[in-house]
Formats: sequence, structure tokens, C-alpha cells
Amino acid sequence: MIILFQLIPTFLSFQYKGIINQDLNHIKNELINGSLPQGRLAIKDVENLFDELQNTTNLVHSQQIGESYLNKTLYSYTLCSNFTKDKPMMLITSLHHSREVASLQMNIYLFLYILWEVKHQKNPYYINMITHNCIMIIPFVNIDGYNEIESEFNKHYFQPLTRKNLNRTIICNQLDELAGVDLNRNYGYHFGHDNIGSSNDPCDETYRGSAAFSEKETQAIKYVVENYNIKMAMNLHCFGNLWVIPYSYDNEDLDKDGIPYLIYEDFKQNGQFQGNYKIGHAIELVQYTANGEAADWMLSQGIIAISPELGEQTYTNFFQNFYPDQEQTLKLLNTEFPPLIHFINYLPFQPFIKKLYQYNLDDNEKFNKVLSPNQYIVEILCINHGVSNGSNQYFVVSNTVQLIEAYYIDIKYDQIFNRDQIDTSKLNILQINNNTFSTNKFKPRSQIIYFLIYQESNLGGEVKFYFDLYGENHENTFILKNHQEEQKQLKDIQYHKLYNLLYIGVLIISIITISILFQYFTKKINNKKQQHIIELIEQKPEQIELNVYI
Repeated sequence: MIILFQLIPTFLSFQYKGIINQDLNHIKNELINGSLPQGRLAIKDVENLFDELQNTTNLVHSQQIGESYLNKTLYSYTLCSNFTKDKPMMLITSLHHSREVASLQMNIYLFLYILWEVKHQKNPYYINMITHNCIMIIPFVNIDGYNEIESEFNKHYFQPLTRKNLNRTIICNQLDELAGVDLNRNYGYHFGHDNIGSSNDPCDETYRGSAAFSEKETQAIKYVVENYNIKMAMNLHCFGNLWVIPYSYDNEDLDKDGIPYLIYEDFKQNGQFQGNYKIGHAIELVQYTANGEAADWMLSQGIIAISPELGEQTYTNFFQNFYPDQEQTLKLLNTEFPPLIHFINYLPFQPFIKKLYQYNLDDNEKFNKVLSPNQYIVEILCINHGVSNGSNQYFVVSNTVQLIEAYYIDIKYDQIFNRDQIDTSKLNILQINNNTFSTNKFKPRSQIIYFLIYQESNLGGEVKFYFDLYGENHENTFILKNHQEEQKQLKDIQYHKLYNLLYIGVLIISIITISILFQYFTKKINNKKQQHIIELIEQKPEQIELNVYI
């Protein structure tokens, strides 16, 4: 398959209209058959692709976010419907280090995959995601450095050393490629913490620059974070199959009750990693630190960020690992994709109904509510696995009943709910409209308990409880069937239990009474016999003989 696509003339790359209408294999093969030698993607290839996407769908939007050191425009591309800056977003960057070329291909593939799921597969999960959230990618953080690499490729030099940006105001005695600023050491959280996690030597590969955000490229990322509602981020790098979690500047502990910690721990357990992967902090994975790093700064701004190092170390030549061939790149797109899409899937509001409980008459007393015979209280325990809240979405109760009042309390994501310890004074009221109420109080990565008071309007009908983003026929719909029949059955069960208890009680009392009477009469008979013997003993002998004879 790879060889087949290699035969396609490079000038046709990305000229095919409707890439999203093809299967995923076709899309991946497009990404490893760019117009540069060895099928690398040129900057123009990426620009043409996104021009095509913007002309064929209203879900793709471009933004100018800043400029590079050499005044090239930096673009972000956003995937969502009805784009606004306020929608919760996942930011995915690539090419902080310009020689890590596979990070570019993976970044674009993630974007195309989600668009493909929406447009081609009509996948409701991703349709909901891009309706309420946005995926924003920045393909070329270090666009100047990548432009230099393009020139090297076109000269058929296939392992350029360029890592840093092209701010080469300080000339190095070595190759120009070693000059410049390491953009991934130029961010503002613990910038210049020490000279181990970054360098103050302009000719070192980890030179951090003169000050935090001294570079126009990192200023552009800062602009995005400060002006868009970024909730999560992945800063893609290569290589090592390492999944680096902040903090990287040193051993700083995270709040174990905080959402970032919960997400990172869940990701460690369920990330669907493949191959010889490692996940953790930089010092744990590679025994070195990195200060002024992008994910560290993003986390300090409340963004749940990671820095994956994509791809195994396949080649003995160290630098060749930055430039995997087409076969290795295709393998990388397959093996590193599952953890990345899993991390993206934390972004949207993900509510699920865990448990439903209908209160009986005795339970109702907790709420100090006087209910009519056809009114009920239902408790619904729900959990949100995502990092977005439930704004602009709703919880729905089917119209077989009339929703009268609704309340809620929220608890931690991993907290065990104890019904017997409900403090009803802490219940928060919800505004109801046509048997629905907003879920905007449902916090990210948390649990919420709804307490609903409703009245039956369609006797004997089933009642459905569900979140509107899933619909009433989704598997995440809870159904309560025929309330009055259930109440009648419950009363019958209680009556039979009471009857059985009374029956057993009467039986036990009867047995005890019979036992007592038996003992009484037995004792009386024995006493009478004993008395008779005594009387016989007291008689004269001749009377005894006579009595015996008689």
C-alpha cells in the first residue's frame, strides 16, 4: 500500500478534493506523501489542505495568532461548529522543535480523524464534541525552523539539525543550526529555574533565551491561551514513546483532589499505550528536567497539558529518529494514535447516570415535604468524566410525568455517596422549564445528585431520565416503569411481610402457650399422683392392704 502511494507524483499531493470522504488509510497515506523529498509535508501542502477544508466544510476555521521571528504568519486551525472563542478547547501544537517532523503529521491526522468521524461516519460522540467544544491545532510553532528544514530537504540533506528558532542574533562558532532559542524552554513558569533544565549558553540546544516569552513564537502561544478558552493541551514532540506529564522543571506535587491530577492518573491507567512506552514526569522518564517548558506553563494557567514524545527509537543513528521514513511514520500514526485520541476524549462534557433511587413514604420525611398520593421523589446519581461542565446542555424528564421541583448537591469525582447522611439544608434549587433543567451546575470531573419531585400525569406509563446530548433512546437513559404498580407491589410486599411476621408471631406465641399449658397440666397431674401416694402412706397398714386388694 505504501509503495503504491509512493508512485503518485508528488505534485498531485493534497490536490485531491474531498480528502475527508476517503477512508482512514487513504488519509494517512496522503500525510506521508507530501511534496518534499521522502514524502515530507511542505508548509504549502498544509496551507493547501486547510484551504481545501475551509472551502468544503463550515466546521474548519483559521486564525492568525501571531508572527515568527522572521515575520511569517502563524496560523491556528479550529474544528467546531459555530466557532466562538468561549467554547472549551483542546489545543494541539507541533514543531516547537522544527526537526521533529512526525509531530506535524500526527497533529494533522488527529484533526482530520475527528473531522472524518463527524462528516463521514456521523459519529454522535464527535458531533457532540465539536458542537460544544473546539479542537484547535497549531501545526508550525517554529515555522522559520521548519522552512529551513524544507530547504535542506530540497538539497537532499535528509537529517537537518535545526531544533531552535532562527533568532540567531548571537553567532555561534559552530554551525548556524545550533544558534537560536529553544522555544520549549522559553515559557514563563519557572523560566531559568536552573542551568540543568535549560541553558544560558546561546549555542546550547536548550538555550532558553534572554527572558520568558522573549520570542515571538511563544508570545503567539501565550496569546492563544489568554484569549481562547483552552481547557486541555498536547504539545507533540518526537521521539521515545514517552508521555511526559507536568511538572518537568522539578518534583512539584499536584493537588490530589484537583482535576489535572485525576485526569493524569486516569490517563496512566487507561491511555491505551502501545510498545515500550513510559509515562510520568521528566525526571522519572529520562532522568533530566526541563524548565520554561510549555506544558508546565500551561498547567500553571489551569490547562491540563501533556508533552508526548512520539515514536520509538528505531534507528541507531540518533538524529535519524527525528526523520522516520514513510513506513515508520505510518506505524507511528497507528501506534501512537490511541493514547492521543483517548486524551482528547477527556475534553467534552461526559455525563452518565450511575444510579436511580425512588424514595418511599418514610424516606420522604427527610425532605420535609408533604406529597400527594401520586407524587414521588427520585434521587439520580450522575457522574461527569469530562473536563468541561454542562453549560448549554440539559437534563430531561419524559412528559409521562410533571416535574414539580428539582434540587441538586455535588460531590467529588471519587466520593462514595451515603444516602443516610444527606443534609437537606444544603440542597440547591434548579429552575425547571417544560420538564427540563440546565446542567450548567454540573462541574468538570465530578458527581452530582439530582433530587426530583414529580407527579404522575399518565398513570402506569414509564418515566425516562436522560441528558439531552444523548437522547431518550440512548443506553444512558434510566427508565422507571409503572409507578403506581410498583408502589402497589411494594405495599403488597410490605403487607405480606407484616402478615408473615404476625403469622410467625402468633405461631410462636401458640407454641409457647401450649408448652406452658402442657407443663402446667403435667405438673398438676404429677402433683396429684404424688399427693395420692402420700395419702396412701399415711393410712394404716390394714387399710393399705385393703385398698390394694380392692
